[in-house]
Amino acid sequence: MAKKIAVALRKGGSGKTTTAVNLAEALRQKGQRVLLVDLDPQANATISVGLDPMKLDRHINTLLTDINAKVEDVVTESDFGMSVLPAHPDLAETEGGMKATQIGLLKSLLESVEADYDYIVLDTPPSESYLTVNALVYADEVVIPLQAHYLAMRGLEDMLKEIIKVKQGLNPKLKIAGILPTMVSKRTNIAQTVLDSVRKAYGDFLYPWEINFSIRHTEASLAGKPIILYEPSHQGSEVYLKLAEEMIKEHKV
Repeated sequence: MAKKIAVALRKGGSGKTTTAVNLAEALRQKGQRVLLVDLDPQANATISVGLDPMKLDRHINTLLTDINAKVEDVVTESDFGMSVLPAHPDLAETEGGMKATQIGLLKSLLESVEADYDYIVLDTPPSESYLTVNALVYADEVVIPLQAHYLAMRGLEDMLKEIIKVKQGLNPKLKIAGILPTMVSKRTNIAQTVLDSVRKAYGDFLYPWEINFSIRHTEASLAGKPIILYEPSHQGSEVYLKLAEEMIKEHKV
């Protein structure tokens, strides 16, 4: 049965999509069967693996709007072999019309393919959203990518509150896998100050690794590849592979 991992934070530009895409690829390179699910109407994860959402006939919005659509018919494979449930800008309109009674919809849709994968990695919108809540209701764990910047702290606090709310209600098994510092600039005092604050307040959840700021992540996304494939020796590539190893180890316990 697949382990479901949501990558979430209520703030854009935090490295959320980069983390989702590279975690999925890292797990795949470790021999795991992985499905990457893009729940963001901006479709950044879809684009980051080399797929053009505007050229896709079927995507996750198809599943949410067509009762006859099947997940296995919508899953698309990237050029490098990643199984992806892609997003589309139409998802924004669908999400806008969603109701509180539909927060279990994603779970009902994906249960049918769980046996086909070892991991299902979900990229979520960078805002309060029924799509994010759907992901949290469905997930086993949440990875929180935290940009090493003061403004990201508010997003972290909001995300933790939302996780607690879901855990106390619709998904008691939900847990925080960890907080992953991203876009860390060693040249600024701000980054170290933020990391010290997070370590003091949420030290039990903070991963022992961090993703340094690098333009290479943007270049990789523009090339439609995870950084792990674009530049295997990159510092970020090494961290995501370590993160995957840790998750696999914990999953086997």
